[in-house]
Amino acid sequence: MKKFLCAFAVLFLSIMAFAQLQEGQQVVNGRLGLGFQTQNSGIVYSSSGSRVDWGSLGAEIGIEYQYLVSKYLGLGAEFSYGDFDGGDFTWSSSDKVDDHTNLYRLMLAGRFNINPDNRVRLYVPFGLGLNIATQDLSIKYGGTSHNKKTTDCGFGAFIGAGIEFDVGHNGWSWGFDTRYNIFYYDTEKIVSGASSPIKGDGNRRYEYMIFNLNITKRF
Repeated sequence: MKKFLCAFAVLFLSIMAFAQLQEGQQVVNGRLGLGFQTQNSGIVYSSSGSRVDWGSLGAEIGIEYQYLVSKYLGLGAEFSYGDFDGGDFTWSSSDKVDDHTNLYRLMLAGRFNINPDNRVRLYVPFGLGLNIATQDLSIKYGGTSHNKKTTDCGFGAFIGAGIEFDVGHNGWSWGFDTRYNIFYYDTEKIVSGASSPIKGDGNRRYEYMIFNLNITKRF
C-alpha cells in the first residue's frame, strides 16, 4: 500500500509540475474568432444622421509568440488579420449601403495568468500597437451615390479574459477567450468628395468584440 501511495504521489506531483507555467518558457498561440462591432462608424449617409455599420459580423485569425518573464506574466508580439462586413439596407431596393473592412494588426502582446499552477487556467490577454484598416464603402441613398476605398494606419489595443485547458503532458493546451478591441480610423479620408448628406461625424474611434478558439504550445 505504501508503495502504491508513493507511486501515486510521484505521478501526481510530476503531472502538476508540468502543468505549472514556468519562468523562461516560450509560448506560441494560434487563434480563430468571430466578432462584431460595438458601435457604428463615423460615416453619416442620411439627413436624419444614420451611420454606416462597418462590422456587423466578421472573422479574425491571429498568431502570437510570448516569453514567460514569470509564471504569471508573458510578453511578446501578435499579428492578426480581420475581415468584417457591414452596411445598411433601407426599405427601398434602390437604396443600399455596403461597407467591407479589413484589419491588419501588429501588437505588442501580453498575458497575465491568474492561476499558473493549474491545468485549467484563467488569464487576461492584453496588447497595443499598430492597426492598418482598409474600408471599401459603397453608398446609394436618396439619389446620392459614393464609392471609395481607403487605407489608414493608427493606434490599436485590446484587453480580454480567457480560459485554457492542458491536453496531455507535452505542453499543448486549448481554450477560449473574448477580447474588447479598439482602433482609430481617419473617417474623413473615405467621405472626402462625397455629396451631401454623406459626411463624417467626427468619430474616429472604432470598437469591436471578438470571441476566439485558441490552440497553444509551450516549450
